Amino acid sequence: MGQPYVSEVEIRFRHCDPAGIVFYPRYFEMINDFIEAWFETGLGLSFHTLHTERGIGTPTASVQCDFKLPSRWGERLRQVLALRHIGGSSLQLQVRFEGQDGQTRLSAQVTIVTVDLARMRAIALPDDLRARMQAFLLPAQA
Repeated sequence: MGQPYVSEVEIRFRHCDPAGIVFYPRYFEMINDFIEAWFETGLGLSFHTLHTERGIGTPTASVQCDFKLPSRWGERLRQVLALRHIGGSSLQLQVRFEGQDGQTRLSAQVTIVTVDLARMRAIALPDDLRARMQAFLLPAQA
């Protein structure tokens, strides 16, 4: 219980502003890509399958983000995701991007809700998905 999902991303030209640092909205795209990769490789359930075959969407309900240090074109960032809380129809994720020096570049708290795409209403998190998520759940904080 409590193992983070870890990946890497390379900062590319498309992520950067003219100064060669990540333009902050691009971080939100990177966060979304990272969460999608977690579903597919960490949980074994792709967004495609979840959305098209099961009719379940996973919209982001909230993002709180702190930009700690700039990231530059050509750098590789370590991405770390841990699950803070699993609710009835939502989950709270902790996402962190670190430079190769180990310093945090970005930290974010992301809340995702599961919805029935046909009705566009929140639904209970499916039991099979909830079970798969347990491996990424942080221990309860005292």
